[in-house]
Amino acid sequence: MSATDPTTSPAGNRRINTVLSQQSRSMGQLRRIEIYNDKFVKITNQDLFGRQSYHLNLGMLEPWPVRHRRIAWRWLLGLVYFALTTLAFGYYLWLHQEPETLNRLLPFIVTFILLTCGFLILFIYYSPNVTEFRSRYGSCPLLRLLYNKPDPESFRHFVAELRTRILAASQAITFDKKEMLAIELKELRRLSDEGIIARDDYRRARQRIMNMHF
Repeated sequence: MSATDPTTSPAGNRRINTVLSQQSRSMGQLRRIEIYNDKFVKITNQDLFGRQSYHLNLGMLEPWPVRHRRIAWRWLLGLVYFALTTLAFGYYLWLHQEPETLNRLLPFIVTFILLTCGFLILFIYYSPNVTEFRSRYGSCPLLRLLYNKPDPESFRHFVAELRTRILAASQAITFDKKEMLAIELKELRRLSDEGIIARDDYRRARQRIMNMHF
């Protein structure tokens, strides 16, 4: 591929421009975002489930980030269900305070309390307050930053530099729009296969790109 191909990143000789390290204790997560060689970024995520690392050419990113809190509805609904069930068991025990009833229902109550705590942890983990940089045409989230971490000043400075370098990298691309659509689709498919982006995000981005292409 050409050196201006947004899917190409150098294997070695990295000259690091800026690094942002982020940590979320509630999520058990460490992130390192490293801008290098003026137009590439390396993202490393380490959490309870393992470690992921991938590279992107900044030219394939949209320079205007989107900030939002992702609501993990599946875990929220599970949390509400188990919390209400635990309360129902507790109310029933309050009405029937016989020792036999307590002995019979206590294992269920303990189980539902543990499930409630587990779903609460998963809800917090999958509902971060983030600033997202998305792909230029498919609008697929490719780079997520934990909002205002490690501190607001460092965060704002890094986002400003990232936007500036995205604009500069996009200006260096020599492909036309049709070629860029094909390149972005190929890169998103690779990232989806590697588990970097969610399948649903990939399918939505693919549909957007196909609509633009045709």
